[in-house]
Formats: sequence, structure tokens, C-alpha cells
Amino acid sequence: MLWTRRAGMTARARMVVGLCAGLFLGFTLASWLVVQRADPPRGGSLGTRVGCRRDPTAAELLSSGAGDPGGPASTPKKESAGPERGKNLVYVGVMTAKKYLDSRAVAAYETWQKHIPGKVEFYSAYDPNGFSPDGLSRVNIPGVDDAYPPQKKSFLMLKYMHDHYLDQYDWFMRADDDVYIKGDKLEKFLRGVNSTRPLYIGQTGLGSPEEFGRLSLDAGENFCMGGPGMIMSRETLRRMVPNISWCLKHLYTTHEDVEIGRCIQKFTGVACTWAYESQHLFFNDYKNDKKGRIENLHTVGVQRAITMHPNKHPPYQYRLHNYLLSQRMHNLRQRTLNMHREVKVMSQLLLEDATEMDAKLGDVPSLMHFTPRETAEVLTWQYLNNRQVYAAKDLQPRQAIPKALRAGLDDIIMQMMEMINRHSRTRGRIIDYKDIQYGYWRVNPMYGAEYVLDLLLLYRKHKGKKINVPVRRHAYLQQAFSHIQFMEEETIMKGRSSQPDRAALGNVQKRHLVDKSRTADLSSIDTETVHFIIPLVGRLQTLKQFLENYERTCLRTNEKVKLLIVLFKSRHKQQDQSSEIQKLVGQYQDMYPTAHLRILFVAGEFSRGLGLELGVSQFTNTSLLFFCDVDLVFQQSLLQRIRAKTILGQQAYYPIVFSQYDPSVVHRNSSVSIRNNFLLTKDTGYWRFYGFGTVSLYAADFIRVGQFDTSIQGWGMEDVDLFDKFVRSDIKTFRVKDPGVVHVFHSVACDTHLEEKQYQMCLGTKAGTYGSAATLSKLWLDRHPQRPDDSR
Repeated sequence: MLWTRRAGMTARARMVVGLCAGLFLGFTLASWLVVQRADPPRGGSLGTRVGCRRDPTAAELLSSGAGDPGGPASTPKKESAGPERGKNLVYVGVMTAKKYLDSRAVAAYETWQKHIPGKVEFYSAYDPNGFSPDGLSRVNIPGVDDAYPPQKKSFLMLKYMHDHYLDQYDWFMRADDDVYIKGDKLEKFLRGVNSTRPLYIGQTGLGSPEEFGRLSLDAGENFCMGGPGMIMSRETLRRMVPNISWCLKHLYTTHEDVEIGRCIQKFTGVACTWAYESQHLFFNDYKNDKKGRIENLHTVGVQRAITMHPNKHPPYQYRLHNYLLSQRMHNLRQRTLNMHREVKVMSQLLLEDATEMDAKLGDVPSLMHFTPRETAEVLTWQYLNNRQVYAAKDLQPRQAIPKALRAGLDDIIMQMMEMINRHSRTRGRIIDYKDIQYGYWRVNPMYGAEYVLDLLLLYRKHKGKKINVPVRRHAYLQQAFSHIQFMEEETIMKGRSSQPDRAALGNVQKRHLVDKSRTADLSSIDTETVHFIIPLVGRLQTLKQFLENYERTCLRTNEKVKLLIVLFKSRHKQQDQSSEIQKLVGQYQDMYPTAHLRILFVAGEFSRGLGLELGVSQFTNTSLLFFCDVDLVFQQSLLQRIRAKTILGQQAYYPIVFSQYDPSVVHRNSSVSIRNNFLLTKDTGYWRFYGFGTVSLYAADFIRVGQFDTSIQGWGMEDVDLFDKFVRSDIKTFRVKDPGVVHVFHSVACDTHLEEKQYQMCLGTKAGTYGSAATLSKLWLDRHPQRPDDSR
């Protein structure tokens, strides 16, 4: 009995010991096998590698953070197949056509091609003796043409890559000639992915809604869209290319990217990545308008993307390249500023004096660098919302946000959101920008652009309990200036060496898109006669001032001009000054017998539009006309610009006139009378952007667009109507600030019997003539000083 019990215990003990030993050996063997599958011997056969492990898809690599130095996939890995070869990372084959070699292909070569960490070659129809731009590497494959769809070209291009470069590059990319590739981001992405695995990377495609179910794709099948580019590892190319003949014989659609994807999936077992990030990394901006270009560059998509498609028009390719270079320069400047700030902090900790540049550029961003001591030193802020900006210094306070400011806002907000969401992936939330509630901005000449913004944001939590919450946040932003840079500018000199100067002048014209129909040298323009037409009723003293300026500028200098005054008689006989005006003009005619001074008398109620039309009828259709007001004074340079910028049948010149403020307000504290009409400052006047009454044109063009609407009575509107007619016609309008013409101040009287719209326009003009907003505000503060006990 005792023996039996001991024997049973011994058997049970042996069973326990055996079970523990089995578990230990099993775990040891399993661990050894896992290590072998994770890192197979480099010299193993293809069959061994395929049989010993499951290759993860590109979607798994992307979703796990592959390519992101801060992501989970950035842990140290075994060296990929083959030694590091510097720039021999990726081979890019660009599909193009012979008709695009000197346009799209050249644009790609001169922009993104030079930044690719590898080799780029262009594939077009077989033509070994054909045109090839300088420096552009072109591949000729026998039997390939430019027929569309380019299925045969695409497959044979992959075969050419396999036969000539398989052992030289880790990655192979098929691209279109209208794509833009960021070489630095492509390299950063690909160096984080193992090229020894069969991978097929790009933006996932399933076909358009109209093609759904017609591409013969089974459940779980897809393809990488060809437009933004498809990337294949060396292993993918090695497995797929030997089976190209079979794939070409079994085509189900006319789409070459669909068939390449089908072929890759059949013979490599991998599909295009399903990763959500791929639609951002491989950006495809196709819209229903089919413009074929990326227009809005200030978007997160453009910043995040590795490839961007399409840019079928070369100018937009160069525009995109220039924008990305400017963003790179901005980032480098920001890094420089950060280094200056670190140097300044370290100098303070070491009790050393920082250099002058470090002390200046190392200042921490702040909105309180400078405290004004008086009103004149205050840096004014401009108020803005999502559509408009309100500026106190302008006559029209409310304006649409200028394009330059809009671009700056988009860029700085986009950079701010990138900083906010830098670690959003690990935190399980993201914050999206929605709009600007309101804000303020200004330019500090010592530091840079400054912003105070109230932003509408959307908080999204995608881990745990998912929530979407709208929030508002204030942002205080400053775009600091960098160090001063000096650039030499070649000066075009006039002298003995006229030929080089003419060549330089031609380059300037080409660079700045100057109208080639007129040379930029104003002195060489033919002195064509300018016909002044002035409608007038009364205003003798104002006419005297005009004729004094006309005499100095035109009569004494023998300018080729003619003056026609269309004179309406006043309806009040006691105020009629027609005889005095006639006598005044006669005096000038006697002093200058060769001058053309004429008065055309008109009966009836004054109408500016009718007066100008009657004046036009006195000249031929090829006469160069200038519709002028008696309140204007001008310099000789105005006549040169009238002749240069007014082109028969093509262009009318609408100069933006500088209009004076009320001198009694502007110079109220000055003991000396200011007589200089051409003192153009923000305190003496404003540019009349919304004035269209002053224009130079040809009589034929005036008649062609439909002339004035003579049914308009009273103040204004007829000039706006004429400008609208020019805008709707095929004749261009050239508008620019002209410092050679000034509207002298005169009081404005608004008739209460005018139409409501005319009356409001008149009141707006009248209000704008008193003085600048700064002058009027200072005048009000002087008259209403703040009391010490005023708590407001």
C-alpha cells in the first residue's frame, strides 16, 4: 500500500516535470521561429522568403507610421537589401508624349526633377532621332507610340525599368508629366519603408461612380491611381514584370493604372495601400471643372503631399515650384530665428553679451515691444473678419481682404494648426480650423507683421468616446523679420553703348510682361495730339486756375494738345459767367496764336455726359481724347502716360487721381499757406480709387462701347456706366495711380432732389474730402480732451 502510493506520486511528478519541460521547449522553439521569420537570411531564395513570413501590406506600414520619424515605424530596423547608395534610392519613369516634350516635360525637368534622390527619365513614342531638350533624359522603347490609352507604353516602361535598373534602385515610380513630386518628402517616406517586401503604394482607386462595377474588380481589389503616381518596391517589380505578356493579353478595361494594379495583385499578392493617409500623401486635385491645374496653394493638402496632380499647364508647375521654395525659405528663416533666440538665452545664462544681431533677432515674440509716448507714435491696428478688412487710414474703410493679406493669413494659420496638431496622433484627437471670427493685424516696421485672431475651431476626439465640439480660441501671432539682405540691381544706362542697353531693356520688358506694342522709353513715343474736353457751367475762378496750369504745362512747352470747353449757360442769368469765360479764353488765344483753344456753347440743363459726347463729335474717330475736369492740375508726365497707355482698339487709360483734402483742416495750424498741389501724402489727400470720370481714350473706342447714358441726370453715375461698358467689351482698361494729376479741393454740394443712389454717392464723396481719419480723430481729441475723472 505504501509502495503503491509512492509510485503514484512519482508518476504524477514525472508528468508535471514533463509538461513544464514541453512548455519551455515549445516557447523557445516558437521564439526562434519568430526571429527567423522577422529577419530571414539575406541570401535566401525567393521561395524561402515568401514561405517563411507574411509580408504586411503598405496600408499596414502607412497606418503604423511608416515614413514618419516620430511614428512607431521609426524604430531601428535591419539594413535593407543592398548597401546604401546615396542618391540611388528611387527611379522615376515619367510618361509623356512627343508633343509635350518641350512643355510639360521641360517644366518637370526644371522644377522637381532635380530634387529626386535617384534618376528620372521620360518615356514617349519611339523616335531615336527626335527632339530631346538639353539635359532631359529620354528613353526610346521600340514598338511604343503615344496612342491613348497608353497601356502598352506603361507596361513596357515597367519592363524597361526591370531590365536596366532592377539592381540599382530600391524603389521604382511610374509618374505622369503633369505631376509634381517633392523629392525631400519622397526620400524621407521611402527610407522608412522596407523595400525588400513586395509593396505597391499610391492613392487607392476604385474607379469613378459611373464606372463602379465595370472595372472587373473583386471584393478587396483596388489599384493605385496613375495620376499622382504609383510606387513599387524592387521585389514587386521582380515578381510582376516576368508576367507582363500574360497581363497584356488579359486586359479588361482601357485604364492602364487599373490593369497594372490587377497584374500586380495577381502575381505578387499585394494590393494598393488602403491607408487613409495615402489620399493626402498622393494628392489628386481633379475637379469637375477639368481645368487641370492646382490653383489654391495655401492649403494643408499642398503642405502634406508627397506628389500633387495635375498641373497640365507649365506656368502653374513653375508657380507651384516657386511657392514651395518660398515655404522652404520661410522654414529656414524660422530655424535661423530660433537659433538666434537660443544664442541670446545662452549668453544671458553665461553672463556674456550677445552680439548685436543675436540681441536683435533673438527677441522673444511680443506685441508690446514698443510703448508710444504720444498719439502720433501709435501703430494702428486694422480690423478684419473672414471676408473684409477695415482700415482707418483709407477713404473707404471697408474693403475686401487683399490677396497678399489673404495668402499671408492662410499660411500663418496653416502653420499654427500644424504646430497645434503636431502630436495629435498619439493623443487621439485633432483640431480643425474652420474660420476667422474676427481679428486685428498691423505691420510693425521694427519687428514684422502682428496678428490678434479670434478663431473658430472644431475639436475632434477619435479615441475612446468620440466627440466633435466647436470651440473658439485666441491666437497672438507674429511673423518676425529676418536679417537685412542687400541685392545688386543692374541699372539700365542711356549713353553711347545703346545696343546693350536696348537688350537689357528688352529683358526687363519680358520679365515684367510689359505690353510690347509700346516701348518703355516714353521719350521715343510719337507726340500724338491729346484733345482735352472739359464740360463746364460757371466756375470762372476755378477755370482761371486750370488755365494757369495748362499754360505752364502745355502752352509754354509747345505740347501737341488741343483744348475744347463745352460751356453750358447757367439757368440763373445773374450767375451766368459765359461772357467772362469767353473773354478769359480769348486772352490766352491772343497770347498763344498757334494754340488750339475753343469754346462750344450748349443750351439747356448741364449734363456732363451730354457735354462730353458733344465734345467727342467735334473730332475724328482716330483722335486721342482726354475727358478732364476743370478741378484738375497736371504735369507734363501725364501727357506722356496718356499717349503710352491709350491704344486704339485695345486699351483705355483710367488714371487713379490723387484728390486733396480740405486745406483748412489739413493746414489749420500752419502759418504759411501751402501752395504745392503735388504734395502727395496720406494727410494731404487720398487716391480716388472709385473715381472713373478722368479717362483717356480714342473716339472710335468711345463710340464702339456705346458712349454715355445721357438719360442720367445730375451728379455722377454716367462715368461709372461708361467704365462698366468698357469692362464688358473686349477693350482693356488700364488703371494705375498717376502722380502727375491732382484733383484740387473744392466744396461739394449735394442736391437733395437727386436720385437716392446718386445722393448717397455724393454724400460719401463729400464726407471723404474733409480730411484723413487720423487728422479728423486728432482734431476731435484736441477739441474733446479726456477729463481726469472720466472712467471710460
